[in-house]
Amino acid sequence: MHIQKNVTGSRTGKILLIENRDSFDPDFNSAFTVKTYSSEKSVYEEGWQHNSIVLKPNSYDTSFENILITEENSNEMRIIGEFVTVLN
Repeated sequence: MHIQKNVTGSRTGKILLIENRDSFDPDFNSAFTVKTYSSEKSVYEEGWQHNSIVLKPNSYDTSFENILITEENSNEMRIIGEFVTVLN
């Protein structure tokens, strides 16, 4: 797997490697997870704000769960990089 650091631009729809320093991803029992980033925003004259951020499993396995990023836990989340391709 090739992961690119320094994710720029919109993250929506990108597959990201994320570290959660506050808790473990229940799907992998790890502080790291690879999930698809999804967000909804509201745009105002003064700027914008996130309404919701969800990390979605990129899998057909229905036992994997979304991770909701809230204002309370966002400081513990850190994007490590973006999934680019699988290396042979």
